[in-house]
Formats: sequence, structure tokens, C-alpha cells
Amino acid sequence: MSFSQRCKKELLKKEPIDLEGELISLAHFIGSIRISSVGFNVIFKTDSNQEARYIYKLIADLYGYSPTFEIQDNPDKKNKRDYVVIIEDADVSDKLISLRNQSFLENYSNIEDVSLDQIKGFLKIAFIFRGSVNDPQRGYNLEIVGKNKEEARIIKESMDAFNLNAKVSQRLDYNIIYLKDSDKISDFLVVIGAMQSLFELENVRAMKSIRNDVNRVNNFDNANIDRTVKAARAQLDAINKIIDEGRFDEVDDLSQKIGKLRLENPYLSLDELGEMLNPPLSKAKINYRLQKFIKLAKDL
Repeated sequence: MSFSQRCKKELLKKEPIDLEGELISLAHFIGSIRISSVGFNVIFKTDSNQEARYIYKLIADLYGYSPTFEIQDNPDKKNKRDYVVIIEDADVSDKLISLRNQSFLENYSNIEDVSLDQIKGFLKIAFIFRGSVNDPQRGYNLEIVGKNKEEARIIKESMDAFNLNAKVSQRLDYNIIYLKDSDKISDFLVVIGAMQSLFELENVRAMKSIRNDVNRVNNFDNANIDRTVKAARAQLDAINKIIDEGRFDEVDDLSQKIGKLRLENPYLSLDELGEMLNPPLSKAKINYRLQKFIKLAKDL
């Protein structure tokens, strides 16, 4: 099961954020209306048993009414089935249709006019039925599909009500509202109540951060080693050249002692060389005298 599927499964197990808001959002995204002999029926169709049972419970909790639950064969679907929830009671259907027609989704002007719980419920349903999120091991991307520009605007402004700074792009005939910043994706999961998925994402982020820190330290250490070896090689070449030219005895006694230590310990650091002297010398003083060897060798 993918991270996105686990996240949706988690949300469908939770209590609704806002009963009316979520049911209105469901009617907007996957609801349809059928005319029967006694009036209207509102129908919800999905290929997920868990989604259908969540819808069933919302209706039962809001209206105290048990809708019809059907399983229909659908050879075009991957699982070969559709799960259908039908409100056959005309009065309940009329109440839901009226609720939807009066909702912010049908009369949208400004997101500031909508309660935060309604926005959260809307985003939760939008993610479950139109959204996806990458496995954080592979990268950070969360997106929700808007079927038209107005719907995309509502989704984006709903996200931005929580300072998520969502972006919009065009993909074929659809508008994609997306987040690529891991902090913003974490914030979105908090908004819709997917706390278990949030912890999973944060664990991955923490492990990535640790690995990156280790790699940075290793790279830094390797670079330091490379610099030390390169500098030591230049010092050794200079000292050997001075010896070959018979000029080694011309330098002062301390410099000769340092030069011999370098020849005997070609890859020790300057600090370690300094500690081998009595009294010890600082790294700066050791470096100064070794640089004098390099300068003298260049002048030969």
C-alpha cells in the first residue's frame, strides 16, 4: 500500500471534521441526482468499499437515516466493482440538495466567509477523492486535481487560508493544485487530521536530514584529508629538493627539526607535528616554517 493510500485510509477511519461540510463536499465531488417516482435521489458512487462506508456513516449521523448500500459489477474498474450509496428518501435528498445549493461551493466569493472547520472538511474530502501525495522516501509532492478553473481556485484559496502557498499548474484539461515544500505538506496533513501520516513523513524527513548531515561531514572530512595530503606532498617535495641541493644545513636548527619530522611523518597534521616538539609549537608556527621550505625550494 502506497503512502498516499495509507494516508487516505487513515482519514476514512477518523471522525468527520465537519459533518455538513464533508457531506456537501462529497456531493460536489462525486454526488449525482436521479429522479424517481417520488422525487429526487442523491447517489454517491465509488470504487472503494471503505469510502462508501464512510459516506454511509456521514448520512446516517447527519440525518438519522440509513441510505441504501449497493455493490455493482463494473468490468471497467480495476477491482471490477462499484460501491453505491443511495439516498432514496426524497425528504432527505431534498435537505442535502438544499444544503449543497446554499453552500460556499455553489456560491463562492471569498474564503474568509467560510468557517475553518468547513474548509478543513472540504480539503480532507478533496484530498481523499481527488488528491495524492508522494512517498516521502522518493520526494515531496502533494496534489489535488481541479476539474475547472473555479474549482481549482476554491481548492487553492482553501489551502492558502492555512498559509500553505499552494501552486497551480495545467495538465491536459485539468488544473493541478500542488505543494512541493515538505514543511507545507506536513502542515496540510495537520489541517486534514492525518496525524499518523504526518509522523511517518516527519520520521522520513528526520532520517534524510541525518543522512545529509553525515554525508556533509564525510565530504568535509574527505576534503580536509585531500588538502592535508596535498599540502604534505608539497612540503615533502620541497624538503627533499633542498636536501638534494645540499642546502638543508643552511636553515636554522628548529626548521631542520621540523623538516626531519615531516620526512619521518609524511601525513601527520600540522597540529600533530607541533605536539611532537618539546616544547610543542602551534599549528601556525609549524606551517610558517614548512612554508619557508617551499619558498626556498622554489628559489633554487
